[in-house]
Amino acid sequence: MSFADWRRRRPAIWAGRLALVVAVALAAMTLALAVTPKAGVSVFGQSVAVGAVPPSLSLGLSGPGQAELFGEGMVETIQHFDGPIRPLIVWKRFNRNDDAAAFIQSGSADGHRTVSTGSAEVGRELAAGWTRYFGWLVAIAGLLGGGLYLVTAGAVALLGRDHGRSRAVHLGLFGASVAAALVMTLGFTALTVRTAVHQLGSVTSLSDLVGAANLAPLPAAVGPERADTDVVVIGDSTAAGIGNTPIRKPTREDNACQRSADAYATSLQSIAGVSVLNLACSSATVASGLLGPQPAAGLTLPPQVGVLRSVQSAKVVVVSIGANDVGWSDFLRYCYGLPRCDDEASNKLFQSRLDAFKIQYAQLLQQLSDLPTHPQVIVTKYYDPLGSSFDCPALQDPQAEAGGPPGYGFGPDPGKDNQGDKVKKKIQPLRVELARMNAVLEQGAEAFGFTVVQPRFDGHELCTDQPWVQGMRDTAPFHPTAAGELAITAAILPQLPG
Repeated sequence: MSFADWRRRRPAIWAGRLALVVAVALAAMTLALAVTPKAGVSVFGQSVAVGAVPPSLSLGLSGPGQAELFGEGMVETIQHFDGPIRPLIVWKRFNRNDDAAAFIQSGSADGHRTVSTGSAEVGRELAAGWTRYFGWLVAIAGLLGGGLYLVTAGAVALLGRDHGRSRAVHLGLFGASVAAALVMTLGFTALTVRTAVHQLGSVTSLSDLVGAANLAPLPAAVGPERADTDVVVIGDSTAAGIGNTPIRKPTREDNACQRSADAYATSLQSIAGVSVLNLACSSATVASGLLGPQPAAGLTLPPQVGVLRSVQSAKVVVVSIGANDVGWSDFLRYCYGLPRCDDEASNKLFQSRLDAFKIQYAQLLQQLSDLPTHPQVIVTKYYDPLGSSFDCPALQDPQAEAGGPPGYGFGPDPGKDNQGDKVKKKIQPLRVELARMNAVLEQGAEAFGFTVVQPRFDGHELCTDQPWVQGMRDTAPFHPTAAGELAITAAILPQLPG
């Protein structure tokens, strides 16, 4: 290229180089946001990580930050920040200790905030964590800017499009890429830093950060105080033992809740030698049964947690809840009656119910963690009632016409070998939903430091020689038999103190 040609093309050459530097800087900033480790913060025994929310068109140039709580999804912060890159607060686990309440919430009286001594430490640590993260983000963006330029330059040379750039040009572009990545990242985040340090520094509790939820009111203690009970069982029909041997001298509440003499609460009492109070009730949910009153057989039963609060001697609380909240029986009937249930509509419906249950379940766990006697809390997950065989009387609807419509039931259609197809379309979706519900139970319990147990019915599911699950012809299909209740007892026993 002659000197005259170079002069004519110089504006285009410099424009191309400028575009390359800007593109490298933008890519470096984006990659830095993805790889920069979050800054750890420890306040009141809680481990929190502080990072950044990557910019997007939906976020705009200013707005709230985000907080990820206990793996249950994102919520927006109360604070609004300038700039497209805003703080992200991640709190994965709740550590129960005497100081935790100062972090979780603060109260107010007569318009004045009341917080525990030293709660300003929360804001200081969050602001300091964001500052540390900001410094690392800028530094890593600069390093990536240089690295990405070298990769780009190498690729261009391999393609033969280097056009004889000198070492000086490469060094200049390398330095420009590093500087541009630093300046661009610094410029984007500086807008946020101006307000973030002040906003985060004013946080004195988690409620200051994400706001107060519309929590269910704490049930008042119900009935006279009791000091003769070691273990209290709360929950649904699985814990009530529905469909098994009736209680010899039942109360009106026992009959209304369909409690059984074979319920695992009875087994715990006889095997472990402890006093057990069974408050579980058939059809109970978190809102109607545990934290709120429950209508049953003409009675209005008080909240189970309210009765629990009157038990001053309880050392252990066992919880079986969730199936009614997500409508597990609805999905069992749906899958049983239709040719398939692996459709997107079923998946979305179950997920929406599961999301609603997460909020109510968190409220329940919070109420249990606030019990004045601080009992050990054991959450039981649900067993899998379905084995590997599905062609047996226990899975045949006694009210259905002989054979039923095509695709009806879990067993193969008469005269057709379609069991593998049915497992894929009907059994596997049910197991996936069960696993998702159990995952929520486990994650929530572990976030509050509670114990989780998984009853195992392996080899004793429906269609086995000795099922621990009631079949379609029994009183309460898919619920545990007396042996199944004992299996749940066996899962709980090792977790009891002593």
